[in-house]
Amino acid sequence: MKTIYKKLLFLLLLLPFSMFAQSTLSGTVVEKSGQPIPGVNVNVQGTPGGASTDFDGKFQLSNVKKGDKIVVSFIGYKTYSFIYDAQKNLKVTLEEDSNELKEVVVQVGYGSAKKKDVTGAVSKVTAENLNQGTLVDPIQGLQGKAAGVSITKQGGDPNKGFDVRIRGAAGFAAGGAPLYVVDGIRGVDPTTISPDDIVSYDILKDAASTAIYGADGANGVVFITTKKGKSGKTTIEFNSSIATDQAIEQKFISAGQYRDYIKAHPSIDFTDNGGSVDWQDQIFRTGFTKVNSLAVSGGNETSNYRASISNSDFEGVIRNSGKKRTVGRLNVTQKAFNDKMIIDMGLSATIEHNDYVNYGSDGKDQVIYQAFQRLPTDPVYRPDGALFESPGTNNYYNPLQSVNNIQNNRDAKFLSGNLAMSYELARGLTAKVSGSYLRNDSESTYFEPTYNYIFTGTTETPIYLGYGKRSYANWEQGLIEATLTYKRTFAESHNVTILGGYSYRKTGSDGFAMEANNATSNTLGSNNFQNFETIVLGNLTSYKNERKDIGMFARATYDFESKYYVTGMIRRDGSSIFGDNNQWGYFPSVQVAWNIANENFIKNNVSALNLLKFRGSWGISGNSNLPVDAKDLAVRPSIQGGLVAYGYSHNANPDLKWDQNTETNFGLDFGLFNNRLSGSVEFYSKKITDMLIANTNVPTETNFSNTTFINGGEMKNSGIEATLSAKVVDNGKFSYNTTVVYTQNKQEVIALGNSRYNYSFIDTGYISGPGLVGVPTQRMQAGYKLGTFFGYEYAGVSNGKWLIKGNDNQLHYLEDVANSDEHKKVIGNALPDFEMGWSNYFKYKNWDLSMSFRAVVGNDVYNATNQVFGNPDQVGTRSVNNEALILNDAGIQGAYSALSYYIEDASFIKLDNINLGYTFVNPSFASAISKLRFFASMNNVFTLTNYGGADPEVNFSGGKDNKEIFFGIDNYNNYPKTRTLTFGLNLSF
Repeated sequence: MKTIYKKLLFLLLLLPFSMFAQSTLSGTVVEKSGQPIPGVNVNVQGTPGGASTDFDGKFQLSNVKKGDKIVVSFIGYKTYSFIYDAQKNLKVTLEEDSNELKEVVVQVGYGSAKKKDVTGAVSKVTAENLNQGTLVDPIQGLQGKAAGVSITKQGGDPNKGFDVRIRGAAGFAAGGAPLYVVDGIRGVDPTTISPDDIVSYDILKDAASTAIYGADGANGVVFITTKKGKSGKTTIEFNSSIATDQAIEQKFISAGQYRDYIKAHPSIDFTDNGGSVDWQDQIFRTGFTKVNSLAVSGGNETSNYRASISNSDFEGVIRNSGKKRTVGRLNVTQKAFNDKMIIDMGLSATIEHNDYVNYGSDGKDQVIYQAFQRLPTDPVYRPDGALFESPGTNNYYNPLQSVNNIQNNRDAKFLSGNLAMSYELARGLTAKVSGSYLRNDSESTYFEPTYNYIFTGTTETPIYLGYGKRSYANWEQGLIEATLTYKRTFAESHNVTILGGYSYRKTGSDGFAMEANNATSNTLGSNNFQNFETIVLGNLTSYKNERKDIGMFARATYDFESKYYVTGMIRRDGSSIFGDNNQWGYFPSVQVAWNIANENFIKNNVSALNLLKFRGSWGISGNSNLPVDAKDLAVRPSIQGGLVAYGYSHNANPDLKWDQNTETNFGLDFGLFNNRLSGSVEFYSKKITDMLIANTNVPTETNFSNTTFINGGEMKNSGIEATLSAKVVDNGKFSYNTTVVYTQNKQEVIALGNSRYNYSFIDTGYISGPGLVGVPTQRMQAGYKLGTFFGYEYAGVSNGKWLIKGNDNQLHYLEDVANSDEHKKVIGNALPDFEMGWSNYFKYKNWDLSMSFRAVVGNDVYNATNQVFGNPDQVGTRSVNNEALILNDAGIQGAYSALSYYIEDASFIKLDNINLGYTFVNPSFASAISKLRFFASMNNVFTLTNYGGADPEVNFSGGKDNKEIFFGIDNYNNYPKTRTLTFGLNLSF
C-alpha cells in the first residue's frame, strides 16, 4: 500500500512539470503537388522568433509545449494554424492564396506594406513581367509596364540612358528625373545594376506617398529591390545571351536617283565625283552584344547570401561606339539574438568603359550629320587610299575622318556599400540604423589627330593641328539614417504602425580638365600633354563642391479590420544649397481609404467582389536638384590677355528655396472573381509652385551678373491612370495573363517668373542646320500647354514662296515676316493625348511566350530632319530626301523658320518586345541541372504609324536646360533607333 501511495505521489508531483514540458516540433511543408516549399515561416503565435523551412521544406521548431498555437505562413499561400499536441514528423500542405492583392508587398519608403493596405498611388512590376532580351539599361525593362510612367530614349546609343518621367515634367532648373532607391540606398544610378539582379520595381507616384522623402520626392520615387539568398542548399544561376542590333535608317535618294534627277535638271550646279555610296552603310554596322552573368546563393535559418557578377559588351550600331560593363554584387543577411536582430549588408561595384562618337550637332566632327549630308556620288576613298574630301564646300567633311581617327572614351568605376541593423527592442518596437556610401569616379580622354580633314590639292593643309582633352570627375555620397518603428494590433481589429526617423546626407564632387592644341605626335595623343605645343591657361579648369542635407520624418498608419485606413506623415528637410532665409522646408501628407469589400453587407451579398477600395490623398513634396552654389554669388576666374580676371556667373539669392509640388489624388482598387480580374484607377491634380529657374534677364546695372537662380513660375499637371489585369485562362497546362495600362496627362504653364522677375514667354526647342541658326520651335507661356509648338501656320505656296496665315487672318509670304513674332501662333503640341501599354503572358506546358505592346496617341512631332534634308536649296550640293526633289520641282525655296508644314502626327503602336522560351525542369540528360531555359527575344519589333520620319518615338516627356522644357523634336543628329534580336539561356543548379 505504501508503495502504491508513493507511486501516486510521484505522478502527482510529475504532472505539473509534464504539463509544461517543452519539446521540439519537426516536420515538412509542401504545396498541393507535393513539392517542398523553402523559406516558410513556422512559429508559435504571439512569440518572437520561430523557424524557417530549408530547401527540402523541412523545419524544426524548439521550445514548443502542448496547447501552443502553431502558425505556418508564406507569401502567396494561405496561412495554416493548428494546436500542438505532441505531433511527430508533421506534414503541412499549404494552399495557394487566390487573392493576389493580399500577397503582394510594396515598398513605401522606410518600410513596406501589403498592396491591399496601400493608401497612395503605388505601382509594382516584378522581374517576370518586365521586358526581356538584351537591356542596355535596366529601366528599359519597365517601359510600358506602369501607368503614369513615361520612359523614352531618343536613339539607340548604348552609352545613353532612358528618360523617365512620372506624371509629366515637374520643374525647370531642378530637373524631372525620379529619385531611385536601391535596397534602401538613395541616389544609386540604375544603369549600374545588372538586370539579372533585379527582383522588382515599386513606384510611388503621388505627392502624399513621396512626401516621406521630402525635397527629393517631387518627381516620384522608384524603388529597385535586388535579389537575396534564401534558406536551403546552395543555388548556382548562369545566364548568357548574344544579340544583334540593326539601325533603323533615314531615307535619302541614292546615287542613281541623284544622277537621274540632275540629268533631268541640267541647270543645277552639281559636281559628280564618280562614287556610288550609301553613307549610312559607311558609318553604321550590325551591333553585336554579349551578356553573361553568374550568381551563387544560399543560406540557412539565420543567414543567407547571394553573390553575382555580370559582364556585358555592347557594340553600338555606329562604328567605334559601344560600352563594356562589369557589375559585381554581394547581399548578405544575418539574424542574431533569437532573430531579434537582423543585419543586412550589400556591396556593389561597377566598372565601365565607354567608346563615344561625336553626334548631336552639325560641326565638322559630327558623324551623323556629316554622313547624312554627304552626296552619294562622292567616293569614300581617293585613288591613293586616303579618305576623299571635297574642297570648297563649307562644313562638308568625310564622316569616316571622325569615326576612324578621333579617340573619345571614358573609364568609370562606381562603388556602392550599405550596412543596416535592426533590433526588436520590445514586442512590436524595432529600431534600425543604416549607413551607405556611394562613389563614382570617371576619367575621359579625347584626341583629334593632326591629319584629320586633309583636302585634296597641290598643298594639303590640315584643318586641325591636333587637339586633346583629359578630364577627371569624382562624386561621392555618404548617408546615415535611423528609424524607430512601432507596430501592433489591438483587440484583433485595430492595426497601428508608427514610424519616426532621422536622415543625414553629405555629397561632394570634384574634377579637373585640361585642353591643348598642336599635337606633335598622333601616337602619344592625349596620353602625354607634353606632346602639345599650345596649352592655353584658360583651358585648365577644376572644381570642388559639397552639400549637406538633413531630414526628420514621421509617419503613422491606422486601419480597422482592413476596412478603414488613415495615414499621416510629415518630413522636415534642411539643405545647405538653399538660401539662408529658406534652408528648411516642411512636407506633410495625409491619406485615407475605405475597403468596402470587407463590409458585411458586401461580403454577404456580392461573393464575386474580393476588393473594392476607395482612396484619397493630399501631400506636398519638393525638389532640390540644383547646382550646389545656386544661392551664392558665383565667382569665376578666367584668363584675359594672359592675366587672371574675375567675373561672376550668377548672383546670390538668400531667399532661394525648393520647388513645391502639391498634389491631390483619388484612386480606386478592385478585384473580382478571386482576383482573376483586378486593377486600379487614379485621378490626380498637382500644382508645381516656386519652380527653380535660372533667370538670365537680371539687369546688370544693379547686379554682378545677368543671371540669378530664383523661385518663379507655376505649372499644373492633371491626369487619369488605369491598370487592368486579367487571368484569362489557367487550366494547369495552359495559362494566359494580360495587363493593360493607360495614362493621360495634361500639363499647363500657369505663370513664369515672380513678382520681381517676370517672363512674358520663354522660347525653346531650338533647331540648327544649313540656314537654320538657332531657330526656336516651342514656346513656354502662361496659359499654354507644355510642349506647345509655336511658329508660322503653313497656308500653301505662291510664286515659289511659302505662304503663311497670319494672326490678322491674311496670307503673307514667309520671307516677309520671318524676322518678326507678329504672325507666329500655336501650331501643335508635343504632349500625347494618352499612352497605353499592353502586356501578354502565355504558358503552355514548358513553353512560355510574352509580348509587350505600347501606344502613344495624339502627339505632334516637329520633323526637323525633313526640314533640313528636304530643303530644295540643298539639291546639287548635299544629300537630300525625296521631299527636296518634290519641292524643287515646284520651284519652292527652303524654309528657315518654324513652320507648321513640318509638324506631323506621330501617333504610333509599337511591339516593344516579344520573348519565346522553353524550359527543361530537372532534365534527365543532366541530373545536376535543376532548370534550363532557352529563349529568343526581339526588341522594337515593329511600329505602326503614319509618321514620315525614321521612327516616331522621340522624347515626349520633357527635357530641361536650366529654364527650358522641350520635347517632341525629331532632330537629324540623333543616334539611330535600333532593332535587337537576342538568343540566350538561363541555367540553374
